[in-house]
Amino acid sequence: MIIVFKPNTSDEDIKFIENKVIEHGYVPKLIHGESRTVIGAVGDETMHESLEMLQTLPMIEKVIPIQKRYKLVSREYHGDPTAFAVGAGNMIGAGDFLMIAGPCSVENREQLDTATRDIVASGVKVLRGGAYKPRTSPYDFQGLGQEGLDLLQEMKDKYGVAIVTEIVGVPHVEDVAAVADVLQIGARNCQNYHLLETVAAVNTPVLLKRGMATTVQEWLAAAEYLIVHGCERVILCERGIRTFENATRSTLDLSAVAVAKRETHLPVIVDPSHAAGRVDLVLPLAKAAIAVGADGLIVETHPTPAEACSDAAQQIPSADFGVFMDELRPLIDLCCRKPAQ
Repeated sequence: MIIVFKPNTSDEDIKFIENKVIEHGYVPKLIHGESRTVIGAVGDETMHESLEMLQTLPMIEKVIPIQKRYKLVSREYHGDPTAFAVGAGNMIGAGDFLMIAGPCSVENREQLDTATRDIVASGVKVLRGGAYKPRTSPYDFQGLGQEGLDLLQEMKDKYGVAIVTEIVGVPHVEDVAAVADVLQIGARNCQNYHLLETVAAVNTPVLLKRGMATTVQEWLAAAEYLIVHGCERVILCERGIRTFENATRSTLDLSAVAVAKRETHLPVIVDPSHAAGRVDLVLPLAKAAIAVGADGLIVETHPTPAEACSDAAQQIPSADFGVFMDELRPLIDLCCRKPAQ
């Protein structure tokens, strides 16, 4: 349930209501908005006494029953869009559009340095790159591991970029968190709840990709795991789902972006590279994502895609990334309240 206080409610009255919420078997989550203070009462509303009787108290404006499984993620709990910084001053959410780019996987110093230099020259300040790679086949390139993290740290120091990289298992959380500004949870781990709980405890922003066969409700419930366990800075990422269609690698579900933007206060971005699986479709899918209201993009780029150890067909040559950005900026300026970062 969501309990909305009247304006100018005293701290004492708020504390009184918090205690009432606890007495009735719920966990109170307090949030101070620009004009209202609310409490999200977390718990199964079918198992505990209703809190609607609190609406009779003079400090309460209204009590809203929420049967959704993602209470803290919902706009009923947090009406204003959530915005936060990624690294040093790279904002996302509430009108700030964030561009993330880089190779699928970290392969060597020269490859990563060239890609980073090219995206920075195009105005992108957030670098993606996988040090650990979850692959369908055990014979495919699995990433450089700690060596890859060390190279990402070098790029961070040299170019001043923020780092987004994936965590594939609990044993790597501490090492990855020491380097990354955003911890990515990939599609395969979207509903790995033990990993989500462990990552949330680090208190670093998390980019949560939608699973290949995950419904929007399940995706948002996975985000709820992160917020309940202490990570309030969550970026949702639509990367395509598995359907009967095989013209693209995955089917980019832009309707899910529109639904998520209505259902949740969290920023929502799109990965057109993994959805397309082919470089010629990345630009039109990126444009469509901006038009539907995405708060950012995460795009793959490589100095020599034909030589890439993974996802070669979908990576934009990094020397051409400036042209790619030039194509996007007019649409970003048209659709967003603030320019791309």
